[in-house]
Amino acid sequence: MLVVSENHMTEILSNGDRLPLLLRNHKNSKQQGDVGLALAIAWFADNGYRVSIPLTDSQDYDLVVEIDAHFYGVQVRTTYYKRAPNRGYTVNLRVMGGNRSGTGKVKYFNPDVVDYLFVVTDTREKYLIPSREITSKVSLTLCEKYEKYRVT
Repeated sequence: MLVVSENHMTEILSNGDRLPLLLRNHKNSKQQGDVGLALAIAWFADNGYRVSIPLTDSQDYDLVVEIDAHFYGVQVRTTYYKRAPNRGYTVNLRVMGGNRSGTGKVKYFNPDVVDYLFVVTDTREKYLIPSREITSKVSLTLCEKYEKYRVT
């Protein structure tokens, strides 16, 4: 159940604890993206991987991660949207406007230009999904199909 108090949303867990929602309390998608990027970097570093951050944001990936002497491009996405309360989070894979697609243009997800998609949800769930497993170019719903890619 969602609760709004003092301009912040929280989710009440089944045990009654309140968990502040991670993304909805940020003013815009850029701030949400900053949170997601920070959590992705922390997750990779915490798990012993080396992380490189591009100097600009014009490429298709947000991070480069070294795993077993190989380099992989990682795109980071955040989401707080659910189509229905009992469904999984929906992740937007398109980029509209901004540096990656150009002003007024839409750029669709291309699994050939990134190796992994790292997703952070409003309730702090994280997924590391190989891009070859993603068939949609517009959005995906974090359902049972992607549960095996959930990371802790």
